[in-house]
Amino acid sequence: MAIVFQSHGGAEKERAVPGPSVRAGRPATGDVAVDEEADFGYFVPPLDAPENYLPNTAETLGELDELGEMMIDVVATPTSEDPTEDSTLPPVFTYWGQFLDHELTARTDREGAISSMVNAHPPVASSTVESQFRNARSPRFDLDSVYGGSAVGEGIDADVVKVISGLRHPTLINKMRVGTAVDPGPLPDNLDEHRDLPRYGQVQSSVRDAALHLAQAAMTPEAFQKFSDTLPQRAIIGDNRNDENLVVAQFHLSFLRFHNKAVDYLASHDTGWIADFSSAQALTRLHYQWLIVEGYLKGVCDPVVVDRVVNDRASHFFKFRAEFDARRQNTRLGNALPLEFSTAAYRFGHSMVRAFYDYNKNFGRPGTGILPRATLRLLFEFTGGGGRLDDNKKLPKNWIIDWTRFTGADPHDALDGEPARLARRIDTELAPPLHTLFKEGEDQADQQLKALFKNLARRNLRRGYNLRLPTGQALHKHLKQIGAVQSSPIQDVSALFAAKPDLKNFLAGTASRFHERTPLWFYVLAEAEAAGGNRLGEVGSCLVASTFVGVLLADPDSALSRGFTPDQSPLKMPDNSPIDSIAKWMRFAAVMQ
Repeated sequence: MAIVFQSHGGAEKERAVPGPSVRAGRPATGDVAVDEEADFGYFVPPLDAPENYLPNTAETLGELDELGEMMIDVVATPTSEDPTEDSTLPPVFTYWGQFLDHELTARTDREGAISSMVNAHPPVASSTVESQFRNARSPRFDLDSVYGGSAVGEGIDADVVKVISGLRHPTLINKMRVGTAVDPGPLPDNLDEHRDLPRYGQVQSSVRDAALHLAQAAMTPEAFQKFSDTLPQRAIIGDNRNDENLVVAQFHLSFLRFHNKAVDYLASHDTGWIADFSSAQALTRLHYQWLIVEGYLKGVCDPVVVDRVVNDRASHFFKFRAEFDARRQNTRLGNALPLEFSTAAYRFGHSMVRAFYDYNKNFGRPGTGILPRATLRLLFEFTGGGGRLDDNKKLPKNWIIDWTRFTGADPHDALDGEPARLARRIDTELAPPLHTLFKEGEDQADQQLKALFKNLARRNLRRGYNLRLPTGQALHKHLKQIGAVQSSPIQDVSALFAAKPDLKNFLAGTASRFHERTPLWFYVLAEAEAAGGNRLGEVGSCLVASTFVGVLLADPDSALSRGFTPDQSPLKMPDNSPIDSIAKWMRFAAVMQ
């Protein structure tokens, strides 16, 4: 079960370093995730052989920062983006991926004793990372961010149970609570206005008090005061990171609505299924898990690699877990995720983020609404922690998303100069707003530290160095040796950038020899860029697909373990077709026309 109050970034509240145990301790700084019971380990056996890692020097840190500065798109302007950076993927994939990340991991982007970006040199030993750095989420695709998880077990007290109860509708006991958007309008479509996340301002005072008790126990006094002051507009959901930008918030809402529509469907159709909470929850999870493989993975990864991993039953992932368990017998929890996945490969989605979106008719085409586009900053501001919900404590109707513009249901070629209805390419360039992240680093008095916290590329590169990730070449070589990939390592990454001479020369000229000992996150992005940028390359696909498929197969009740397909489900579209795409998911949930 997880109730995560704090957003990405920030520093952890001081706490003692945990000693060996069979469970991780309670999380810190507002990660009120009482199911913190997961490990991180290395896919590449951590032998700490120097040739497998970046050089352990202060000069390496400076060169990582310089590389991070070079990864920002310089062609984009404050009002437009480089059209050559568009992929063929609909933009929903960017935020679908973020939702999935929040299902599996927490704390890999948090300042702490092990993962500090500020004190990144020298990095600690791999064995120290594996023994002391823990995942604050249980690595299962069980939608605990939506349902709150089980209200029984170690660490579950009355306050946790009370907050979980607040996620449910107070009178329609089989349904999930949702919020209602308020004026000003207009709505982007002809659907209803019940398309905001549920917020603490609409729940019973006992639920709000329970949330305050939990937060106060885990937060610094300053953080708690801010939390308390803004509680009414905060979303009451299992993981508040899903309310940090408006697209992922609206994506989360689709799950609440899908569940509720499943209850209605089962009540109005003779399927043999009882129209209760358990049936709707089970079917929501099964459809969601099927879409993870057939919709998401086969969109962002090489489908050939995905099929190979599925057919092989993610054998390399389970071998990784077995090797980790053998190394960490006194501290293991038995459900490790690869650090190479969590801290590098799965951060590919950062390169897909756009600076502007054709969001709906109010903030997009045809340009006769409020604004011709929605900036990334506005999509952060119109959330519970963004500052624009202060007056009504609810989402305005005119900011409800038009999912047809995000799922590919209504594509547009963007010849009018407005944002394409596509994600950016998976490559080594990030949109300009990711150079100055909204609200990150604001608590840093030192201007150099503030700039560091605001630059996402520098943060990712430093974090990978600090957590002792192997180089891209070392990981690629290992995957080739164990038969997980067929391609050979890219011996000189700089050779991929003939069209970018400044980057090519920088990589080749670094004292750290980044061209042949490449930071893993950059390596994964470079591999994807070399293949066209529309999906991950073989190494990135292998790591992401192996982790996702392995997590699903480790759950005997998952759609993949059960062999579930949408045509087996009692839930159908109005034309009796199966719910077998993300667009159909949105239409069944009645959040898209």
